[in-house]
Amino acid sequence: MLHTLETCLIGTWHSDSFFLFLSKFGFQRTSSPNRRDSEGHIFGNVTTVSGSESGEPGALLAVLDRTFFLDFYTNRSWPARDAACRRMFAGLSRVAYDARCFDDGEEDFLRRVPCPRGALCPDEDAPENVVTGHQFTYSIQDVHQPRFWYISLVACHRDPVTCEWRHTRQPISVQYDIWLVNGDPRKRAQNPLEYQFSFDEQV
Repeated sequence: MLHTLETCLIGTWHSDSFFLFLSKFGFQRTSSPNRRDSEGHIFGNVTTVSGSESGEPGALLAVLDRTFFLDFYTNRSWPARDAACRRMFAGLSRVAYDARCFDDGEEDFLRRVPCPRGALCPDEDAPENVVTGHQFTYSIQDVHQPRFWYISLVACHRDPVTCEWRHTRQPISVQYDIWLVNGDPRKRAQNPLEYQFSFDEQV
């Protein structure tokens, strides 16, 4: 179930569907000297549906640019789900930060979900950067050009011992409420045409 209100994605996802593509959004070029004011932001909440089974986060929210998204998306269709997970994350494993498995990673692409109700997502290690009232925040920068980013949910996880990618077989149902904006969401005085819309929709 998914409905979109401007730049807000609200819905429910069940992991037995394995993969859900949520949105493609164009973030404007980050300008200097007001870099913070022109960054893109993705922020929101992903929590377990009330009454469903909970435990360790067993799925992932992935925010990827086109360079990484194409292989990620293509490999989702492998019939063997463990193989699909390994292939989808093969390229990402070499660049995406992971506190347990790859703390040298320079890219902030992934969040383990669902996040604990009333708390930050476990991969948020800088609480001061999270937009108030939400569980996660991505900050998007590109000083060279505007760029599209792709947001998805997928039933894969990393084995905490071997760091191998595996399909999550435990059923998970999550509710998500995700905002995608151009500019600093902490500032109220924004040009609504820049703040609310993907760069290709701005006039």
